[in-house]
Amino acid sequence: MLPKQKQEFIKDALWVSYTSLKDFLKCPNSYYLKNIYRDPKTGFRLQIASPYLTLGSTVHDSVKWYLDMQGQVTKEQLIQKYRNFWLKYRGKRGGFSSLKEEATFGKRGLKMLDNFLNNAKALEKSVPPVTFPKYNLVEDVILIGNFDFVGVRPDESLHIVDFKTGANDEEDTLQLYIYAILAEANLGKPVTKASFWYLDREDTPREIVLDPLESKLDWLKEKALELKK
Repeated sequence: MLPKQKQEFIKDALWVSYTSLKDFLKCPNSYYLKNIYRDPKTGFRLQIASPYLTLGSTVHDSVKWYLDMQGQVTKEQLIQKYRNFWLKYRGKRGGFSSLKEEATFGKRGLKMLDNFLNNAKALEKSVPPVTFPKYNLVEDVILIGNFDFVGVRPDESLHIVDFKTGANDEEDTLQLYIYAILAEANLGKPVTKASFWYLDREDTPREIVLDPLESKLDWLKEKALELKK
C-alpha cells in the first residue's frame, strides 16, 4: 500500500489531473491551451461547450448530491435536482444546437438517473467525503482528482467507482489508477477493487483488473517531469 504523504504547501505548484494529463499525452499544445492559457481579457481558461459535457456534468452533479444526502431522497427529489442543475446549461450555453437536441440529451440523463437509483444498493457504504485529494508526484508537480465514489469493502479495503455517461466503453484505465493512488495516499487504506459504472447501459459497476499501483506511480512521475519541462 502507498504511504500517506505529509500535506505541505507548495508555492506555484503545477496541478495535474487525469484530464490534463490526457491532453498532454495527446498533444502538448492542446494541454497548454486547455490548462495553462488564460484569456487576457477575462482571466478565464478556454472552455468549449458540448452537449456531452453538459450531460456528464449534470448527471454527475445529481448523483453526487444523492450520495451526499446518503440516499435519503425520493426519486422525485432527485429528478428535480437534476432539472435544477440542467437550467445552468440551457441552449447554447450547454452546447445545444436546438431544443430538440437538448431534449434528447436531457432524456438520456433521466434514464441514467433512473438506472442508478434502481441499482444504487449495489454500492458499498461510502467513505466520508474527501476535499481536494492530492499527491505530490515530483518536485512541485501535484496529482489531483475528484472521486465519484469510494466504498468500503467487508475487509475494510477500498473500492473505487467512476460513473460514466458516454456511449462507448473506456479503453484507458489510467483514470481509475490515479483515483486509487489518491485514495490510498489520502485515506490510508488499500484499494483492492476499481470499476467503471456505465450508467446508460449497465446495472452494476464493471470491475477492471487492478495491477500494483507502484509501477503506475513510477510512470506518472516520469510523465510529470516531461509535463513540467
